[in-house]
Amino acid sequence: MDDVPWTSTPLVGRSTEMAALLSAVDDAKTRRAGAILLSGDAGVGKTRLLDEVATGAHERGFGVLVGHCTDFGEAGLPYLPFSEIFGRLAGERPDLVDSVLTNFPAIGRLLPTHRLIGAQPSPQEGQLDRAALFDAVLGAFTALSTSEPLVVIIEDAHWADDSTRDLIGFLLTRLTSQRLALIVSYRSDDLHRRHPLRRPIGEWSRNPRVRRVSLNPLDADESRALLTALLTEPLPEAEARRILERAGGNAFFTEELVAAASMGDADAVPPDLADLLLVRLDPLSDDARQVARVIAVAGRRVSHQLLTAVAGLPERELETALRELIDAHIIEHPGNASYYFRHALLAEAVYDDLLPGERVRQHAAYAKALQDQTVAGTAAELAGHATRSHDLATAFEARVRAGQEAISVAAPQEALKHFEMALELLPNAAADSPIDKTWLVVQTATAATLSSQHLRAVKLLRKSLADLGPDAPKLQRAQLLLPLADIALIIDHDNEAHEAISQAFRLMADEPAGVFKAQVVALYARVSDALGRPMEAERWAHEALQIAREIGQESAAGDAGITLAQLRKRAGDPVAAAKQLEEAAVRAQLSGDAAAEVRSRYLLGANHYDLGDLVSAKTALQYAARRAGELGRQWAAYGFDARRMLALTHFALGEWDEAAATARPDAMTPAAAEAGLRSVGLTVRGGRGDTSVAEDLQRLRKWWTLDVMVPLIGLQPAVEAYRQLGQVAEAEKLIADVTALLTDVFQSEWFMARIRFSTLGLQLLSQRVVSEPTAAAELVARGQDLLADGHATAEKGLPPGRVLGVEGIAWLARLEAEWERLRWLAGIDPPTAEEHVATWQRTVDAFGFGYVSEQAWSRLRLSDALRAAGRVADANEQAQLAAETARELGAKPLLEELGSAAEPAGAAALTARETEVLALLAEGRTNRQLARELYISEKTVSVHVSNILAKLGVRSRTEAAAVARRDGLLD
Repeated sequence: MDDVPWTSTPLVGRSTEMAALLSAVDDAKTRRAGAILLSGDAGVGKTRLLDEVATGAHERGFGVLVGHCTDFGEAGLPYLPFSEIFGRLAGERPDLVDSVLTNFPAIGRLLPTHRLIGAQPSPQEGQLDRAALFDAVLGAFTALSTSEPLVVIIEDAHWADDSTRDLIGFLLTRLTSQRLALIVSYRSDDLHRRHPLRRPIGEWSRNPRVRRVSLNPLDADESRALLTALLTEPLPEAEARRILERAGGNAFFTEELVAAASMGDADAVPPDLADLLLVRLDPLSDDARQVARVIAVAGRRVSHQLLTAVAGLPERELETALRELIDAHIIEHPGNASYYFRHALLAEAVYDDLLPGERVRQHAAYAKALQDQTVAGTAAELAGHATRSHDLATAFEARVRAGQEAISVAAPQEALKHFEMALELLPNAAADSPIDKTWLVVQTATAATLSSQHLRAVKLLRKSLADLGPDAPKLQRAQLLLPLADIALIIDHDNEAHEAISQAFRLMADEPAGVFKAQVVALYARVSDALGRPMEAERWAHEALQIAREIGQESAAGDAGITLAQLRKRAGDPVAAAKQLEEAAVRAQLSGDAAAEVRSRYLLGANHYDLGDLVSAKTALQYAARRAGELGRQWAAYGFDARRMLALTHFALGEWDEAAATARPDAMTPAAAEAGLRSVGLTVRGGRGDTSVAEDLQRLRKWWTLDVMVPLIGLQPAVEAYRQLGQVAEAEKLIADVTALLTDVFQSEWFMARIRFSTLGLQLLSQRVVSEPTAAAELVARGQDLLADGHATAEKGLPPGRVLGVEGIAWLARLEAEWERLRWLAGIDPPTAEEHVATWQRTVDAFGFGYVSEQAWSRLRLSDALRAAGRVADANEQAQLAAETARELGAKPLLEELGSAAEPAGAAALTARETEVLALLAEGRTNRQLARELYISEKTVSVHVSNILAKLGVRSRTEAAAVARRDGLLD
């Protein structure tokens, strides 16, 4: 169960690092699973240390599994180290692998025998669920560790593909009580600022079960000890010092310098590292040097069978050359019919030394052997060799195969890279290639959407349509328009979706019934529904179902059934709609239509939310998000939406810790999805008083146009943060910016979120009217415009026939209440005390559907209105209820504004000095300014302000000013 190469290089020093690594091993034996991230510069001794750890693990009764990441260039074989691990295990312990496959069949997709060119399809049908694969790998390691504790080593993670990084991250988060230690090594000197491993390392390091071990260069004493151990006879001191200085504590460099010095005049040792490494080849035979070059072209590793096929040497001469390379410690032979360079730096030096013609010929030899299936290999390997040998027709075919293989193992990021490269190579495709450009474009767009890169998919489809000639076949154009309409609808580009699907609909009108036509008509119905055309949507949804029945494939119109369910809900029958969505989800699941299943399950949760049943919404969305993960669609349309809406539902219900956890991105989260989740996280952080959310929303600004939900969700916590900081102008500008952006995106100024935006604007005006009393009339006029905008949105923002959901109704009530509060504070056409109380009571009731924090804020304002109306006991009750919620949530801003919920001291008359202080306070003076103007100390001012608040029965300076103006206490 291991691949631990023997090495003669002594291990010097490293006692601290060795102890840390073996500590993780010992912990695993007692069912405390853990992980080590081992970093260090190239050549510093990571592999040598891991050899020693593997030996120590063996001595402790552990099995050791080792997988390596390899530099494939821009796109490689996803999950390579795990394929290597299970492939070697299948060869050495087939009985174990048979048991693993019985219990975790998804592992079969990773076995090299299923990933090779020409391999028989896996017994499993359809696309592999990403979650099923990840769970299977974890389950397999857990099962193997029951018979003997296990050390799993993943080397060279700086070369890991996206999917491998995701799987490593998944395993790290699932380490609990398994007898398992996971060790991941990587080159720290390769991790430049934009390296794709940099962010995951930061995420992984925050896991309490993950420790980081950094392998630093050897110190002077350790370097001297290593030098002495390597020497067969002493060197002059001057020469030894020169070697130590040049090596700089790097064990590999030290070894190479000693080897070079032992071959002749020390003054002739090359100053350049690459030349230094190549000195090793100088004394070897021509055959040995040639074989070293052939192995370097393969990468770092090559099987004996493949090497035999491309080396061009008779078996005896090849064996002699290999023995020579092994004896010279240039390559290693771990005993599993493969060879690899002792160090990656050595392989890189040999490869870089090849002449261009030599490289092309060797890559061509490898490509031919793989293409002819003389030896086993993967499409990703063939693509790399064919590209480097300039056989672009073969590279094209191989890239397409590699993309399909990546999709089959739930690796859409790698599939996208392969498909995009295939599109670039398309002009070089063979004349008789069966691969259709339109099909390839659609596959690429699908991979992009599965990777949460929707805008990338839209741009690709737009360009492909623009490139079509006017005489292009109707079907070809429609095949591009259908996914464009689908993705445009997902990202809220409704007009583009309508234009695209309308074109496709017209193109297919005269075509006979078929699966594709049913899909076009079904999407036309869905877009019609989105645009508020219920009669048209219902007609064409039924038509799609009829077409599907005619051809005997009802699953082809599964989308239409979901649209009909949505129409039923909006017609006032939510119970029947929920039943239809459940049925549609089951049908989609049985037919293998993952997209339709996830959409129906997401909509079921969204419908519960719209109806104000947040508990049912949470349950449905949890299941939708889980199924999306199991189907490999957690970052695709509706799968990601389910997770984001689940987090928002947790937030509304007052489950802020759960909301933060659901919205927390990890190392597996694509960048676009991470931005979407972080915007939800701002709501929790802002609610708890973190004013840095305003800056964080600005940092996410590049994502605003890519995902309009980012600014739509993040606006409120950012505005509240600016309000707390007293930066009202910045808050007002932010509202204006987001409003302008969304007006442009939705191509309408009456988008529903504008009711909430107008409410936020009114809150800011209320803050300003206290500090800018001379501008009260102007501010109230602006408030009236915001009120009008909110009402206009409620009337015009919904398609015909639709009504506001419970949250929209609540925000509309809040809008009207904030308008009354502004007039009350300004003293301009203020509401009566009874009207003010009634308006805020309606708002409290409206948020009572389950929006805990907004109801608490509304209770605070209701308390103010009650106290101003003289209903002190009722005011205290509302304040107490709000305070209880605030404490449960950890809502610091709400708690601070509430202050003490105790009954005020009473309405005793203000003294002359207090009246003087109150007048200046109402003009927005600070305590320091008050002290200067009245020639008293700040401490005395503070006492006066406290007395004023107590006598007026208010809790803030803002309220004191408002009450003073309302009750005529100011001259």
